[in-house]
Amino acid sequence: MEDEASVLEEFAEEFRLPIHHRPTENVDLDNVEQASLDTQLTSSNVGFRLLQKMGWKGKGLGKDEQGITEPIKSGIRDSKLGVGKQEQDDFFTSEENIQRKKLDIEVEETEETAKKREVMADREHKIQTEVNEIRKTFYCELCNKQYKLAVEFEGHLSSYDHNHRKRFKEMREMHGSSSRDDRQKREQLRQEKEMAKFAQMADAHKQQQQQQEESGKSNLAVKNAATVLADQDQRKVLKFGFSSKLGASKSSGMSAAKKPKTPIASVFGNDSDEE
Repeated sequence: MEDEASVLEEFAEEFRLPIHHRPTENVDLDNVEQASLDTQLTSSNVGFRLLQKMGWKGKGLGKDEQGITEPIKSGIRDSKLGVGKQEQDDFFTSEENIQRKKLDIEVEETEETAKKREVMADREHKIQTEVNEIRKTFYCELCNKQYKLAVEFEGHLSSYDHNHRKRFKEMREMHGSSSRDDRQKREQLRQEKEMAKFAQMADAHKQQQQQQEESGKSNLAVKNAATVLADQDQRKVLKFGFSSKLGASKSSGMSAAKKPKTPIASVFGNDSDEE
């Protein structure tokens, strides 16, 4: 019996029932009362009788009876949850949040609710535009700041930050305009130089074309004259049987042969006429 008891004690730690396990077999549940935090303690409760023995009469605890009248509620806590997670779960699973009023997104939208929503949206849009128009009078575009009161806006206009930004903007515009003018002048000079180069190139090209045309005309005139002479020679050959070149050579030879020899008298001697 001692050995069996020791064995049972060893295996008792390993074979434990779950925490939420409720025995249903071989148990008389008719006379069993379910304990709950929502119900008050009865006079048959052991804790209730112990409190009565210590002088508790059902009122609040403490000397002046200003304490709690109900026992502290202890919720079920999971040991695997992290810090603060249990409180979050308790908040979402509480009766106040479960039985809350449904949100507008959860309610099914009808035609009447859709019209009301459109009217409210238009009204809000108009109000927002009017507010923006009113706020424009107290808005500083230079510093990108919005003010609600005129006193705040006037104080900002007289502040060092606003005046410093204003001077910096004027200085930047002044230097930017001068540099812009210089860039425009340089660009204009560059364009004028390029146009002058293009004009010179165009004049040179025109002169080359004129020279080519003149040389072509002279070549055409020479070719035309040569063709005319060739045609004339061919015609003479056909008429007389000889060319103009041969006739010209013969005539030149005959004229050279027929030239008389003129005697030249000597100036230094007294020769006779015959000599």
